[in-house]
Amino acid sequence: MSSQSREAVLVRVPGGINAKSIVMSLRGRGIPARSHGEAVGEIFGLTLDGLGEVSIFVPEEYLEEAKALLAAGDHGDLLLSDSDVADEEKPNGLEK
Repeated sequence: MSSQSREAVLVRVPGGINAKSIVMSLRGRGIPARSHGEAVGEIFGLTLDGLGEVSIFVPEEYLEEAKALLAAGDHGDLLLSDSDVADEEKPNGLEK
């Protein structure tokens, strides 16, 4: 993300592990994303009353695309095709 690009909060999720998977999914689709949350939640594993909440940020110009991607995931509309999986991730490097 360029330093001049304004960011918007896409979503807030409980816990860093949830945020990491969303950020990586967005990046995998070409959407720059980052997460930010309080360290105490990650250190102690707490997700109580906002503690441990992590915000996911994307550049404003990607916000609508990112929202659509999250909505598709919530509805189970995101499917991986063979072209989405690298050869080294396929069992024994074989085509499916």
